[in-house]
Amino acid sequence: MSFLKLFRKLYIKSTDFTHSYQGKSQKLVSFYKIWSYCYDLSVNLDPAFGREMKKMVGLTVKPGDITLDIGCGTGISTFYAAEIADKVMGIDLSADMIHKLEQKISRRKIENIEVITGSFPEALPQNIKFDSIISSFTIVHFTPEQRKNVYKQIYDLLLSDGRLGLFSAQGEIASSFETKGEIANNLELAGFNKIEIDDVSDIYRIVTAEK
Repeated sequence: MSFLKLFRKLYIKSTDFTHSYQGKSQKLVSFYKIWSYCYDLSVNLDPAFGREMKKMVGLTVKPGDITLDIGCGTGISTFYAAEIADKVMGIDLSADMIHKLEQKISRRKIENIEVITGSFPEALPQNIKFDSIISSFTIVHFTPEQRKNVYKQIYDLLLSDGRLGLFSAQGEIASSFETKGEIANNLELAGFNKIEIDDVSDIYRIVTAEK
């Protein structure tokens, strides 16, 4: 086993402690207040993270889209989407992560990204719909029972033939994440079809589906 493969598995396995954070907004806000200072540095330690996330975005977002990025954080996937879509709306519970994203938007002078600090979906504008919705390492923060409802809320926010793209870790390695079976079942219950689940780079998982 290569060092990088071992590093990935140990890193993802260490996230099992987040079981205690699932569904607890205040704990997550406190955690990301600290994590925001080193988040970009930590994920950039593994080149596969950005590469596979960008692949997920490319499979989901199309030119002309209005795209939602749930749990946008510091904007890694948001910026990938903004290169393709007409407009990207990013939403995140953490004001500290959003602040980092806003600084990047200002420095790069990007005009097609809008950000919202708050809970999904409550903080979104009313009656809004999207061509595509992406989310990276965010569903893990909901409890297994909450995830069923979150996927249904995502489904309802998509336009007809809208697309969903997810990037996360394999639940078979780190128990805080969903297994293949759990993802497929939850998405089917929400109404999604054309569900594709692809395991990549040792520990990561790309999921795409359509309304």
